[in-house]
Amino acid sequence: MSSPTRFVSIDTTDIDGCKNSLIAMSDGRELADVTAMRDLLSRRETGDPVALVTILQATGSAPRGMGTQMTVHSDGTIAGTVGGGNLELFVIRHALESLKDGKARHLHYDFAGGDSQNVDKACSGTTDFLIQPFLSAPRLVIFGAGHCGRALAPLAQSCGFLVTVVDERADFLDPTLFPEGVQLRQGPFPTIVHDIPFEAATTYAVIMTYGHAHDEGVLDACLGRPYRYLGLVGSKAKIGELFAHLGTTEVRRAELEQLHAPVGLDLGGRSPAEIAVSIMAELLATRYDRPMPTALSKVRCQNI
Repeated sequence: MSSPTRFVSIDTTDIDGCKNSLIAMSDGRELADVTAMRDLLSRRETGDPVALVTILQATGSAPRGMGTQMTVHSDGTIAGTVGGGNLELFVIRHALESLKDGKARHLHYDFAGGDSQNVDKACSGTTDFLIQPFLSAPRLVIFGAGHCGRALAPLAQSCGFLVTVVDERADFLDPTLFPEGVQLRQGPFPTIVHDIPFEAATTYAVIMTYGHAHDEGVLDACLGRPYRYLGLVGSKAKIGELFAHLGTTEVRRAELEQLHAPVGLDLGGRSPAEIAVSIMAELLATRYDRPMPTALSKVRCQNI
């Protein structure tokens, strides 16, 4: 059993200008679990969802003390431990719920006995947990490594997207033109479209290739795939022509209704950087389920 958290009330005004800011401290034996921290960093690099569980405080005879950490994966597996037994199982269940709704939780478990007891534990004490969900990182696939693609990639990456840039032209995929961490894929557009995994909740794709035929081929390959956002750069005339070519069935027309085209919010800019900002604004509005401002919305494809 871990020694209880030691609660203190210390006048620390001379230290940080805030009286009684230090509330509690551990006995010094609980160290941060590098297993959990390494797992958290690894999962964040790959974009896999993970919840970080941290013991905020413990009183009485608790299994682990303040500062103990554990990670919980979407399949229920863990790295590290906050004490094992039923207590840990309850925390894992809450962590999985946190991964579903994306909301952090502060849990208080009392296994000291009496009416307030909610965990069947032989030892007595209380433990408070903080659960922080880190959901799957959104993935943006940019089809086309031209001026707009090169402007959009670093902006999306800085906003937390895992970015992949696809182009058939090897010289346009010069690594020096993109930030470290941006994945570059070179080859025929249709082949790479089918090689890239699409997920309904996390995949965002923007089509901005160097030719009308390539745009149509990529769009055709993307339709019917699961995604969170699909956008296409182009004039209203070009988009109308694509609709005429691809919208030959009721199913295809329904799929095209979900396309964002012309892509981005109409902010008035025309340079590659300004176009990238307008696209990024629409991506973020989609990611956070924000309604598109009427004054900034462009004419959608179905209205052309």
